Amino acid sequence: MMLARISPRAMRDIGEVFDHIAANDPQAARRVREAILDTADLLASDPELGTLVRHAARRHEKIRWFVLPRFRNYLLFYMPFEETIVVVRVLHAARDWTRFFPKKS
Repeated sequence: MMLARISPRAMRDIGEVFDHIAANDPQAARRVREAILDTADLLASDPELGTLVRHAARRHEKIRWFVLPRFRNYLLFYMPFEETIVVVRVLHAARDWTRFFPKKS
């Protein structure tokens, strides 16, 4: 199985998700973090599973998104990179993620 690469920004996202959940339930926070990393590795072995960000600006045209299967409130954004993927963001589904990946102008 290919291992995904995690960008520094995505690592901060994962840390923020963990801290937010851990404030009330540290066990749940660990499960969510593990699910994020497991999903990233799954996508590394099959990058086509995710959906391309529609009408993305040129610099984001290869970015795909995928809903975490066990925690559907979280979206994982990634792009193919060499023989794997790079996770670029992990965002809560309630956030306006389109502002992070603006449309073509």
